[in-house]
Amino acid sequence: MFQVTTPQSSEDWQAYYQLRWQVLRAPWNEPRGSEQDDLEQDAEHRFIKNKEGAVLGVARLHFNNQQQAQVRYMAVAQGNRNQHIGSRLLHELEKIAWTQDADELVLFARERALEFYKRHGYELKEKAHLAYDDVQHWKMVKQKPSEPGWFRHPNWTQVLQNTWRESIPISDAMGIKVESYTDWQFTTSADLNANLNLHNTMFAGSIYSLATLTGWGATYLALKEAGLEGNIVLADANIKYLKPLNNDPRGSVDLSGCKGKLAELESEGKASYVVPVAIYDGESLVAEFEGTFKIIK
Repeated sequence: MFQVTTPQSSEDWQAYYQLRWQVLRAPWNEPRGSEQDDLEQDAEHRFIKNKEGAVLGVARLHFNNQQQAQVRYMAVAQGNRNQHIGSRLLHELEKIAWTQDADELVLFARERALEFYKRHGYELKEKAHLAYDDVQHWKMVKQKPSEPGWFRHPNWTQVLQNTWRESIPISDAMGIKVESYTDWQFTTSADLNANLNLHNTMFAGSIYSLATLTGWGATYLALKEAGLEGNIVLADANIKYLKPLNNDPRGSVDLSGCKGKLAELESEGKASYVVPVAIYDGESLVAEFEGTFKIIK
């Protein structure tokens, strides 16, 4: 999985600025150095490298004032697009902005990137500047959400949370909540104190319930993405418990690992969706679950 980090070494910084220039300036014959400005020292810089150390994507955040932060210099290497690299970088910058109490994020997007930012909750405000007499930019703004972790389609995740609370009351008693939903991942959390056994670790049954609801939620969101609706039930599942859970229960679904032909719901009235769920204690993997969910129209 790609990790978002901060440039540290001189080699990191050189590669970071090289990609920024290569994607955002070189195509318009702008010289090296044009990819930087006077705010570099006061900004938050993030990038993604592959295992070989090559930089795949870069992005920067700075504050215009206490209430407003700005995203700039988002760039992904040509051969590494459509891998959610831009989404991961944007997600990280948003977390920084919201954590530092920004009320809104602003950016100036090129026309080809408008749909990408709209998908991530940014509202198109107005036509902005024309760069290099060729590249039209548009001002876009995103207000701080009530639940900062709900990154993609917060209205869907709010409905999901409410559905759990109203239809599965025990989920509320267990403190199971949606934590985040991005292009690549769906995560949940639970209240450890509401699920402790006599050994002061999380009940195995509670871990299973957290995994089941996490898989159910991922299936629900996949249906929403496909524009489909149906009744979701767990048809089959298996779980492997690896170690006790002592501190911080979390469920996680890597969305690229889910399998199924949801379109069959329209043609056949039913479909299956296989969802692998990892259960963590903080950052430590403690259980692996795979559920097969049946969807009936």
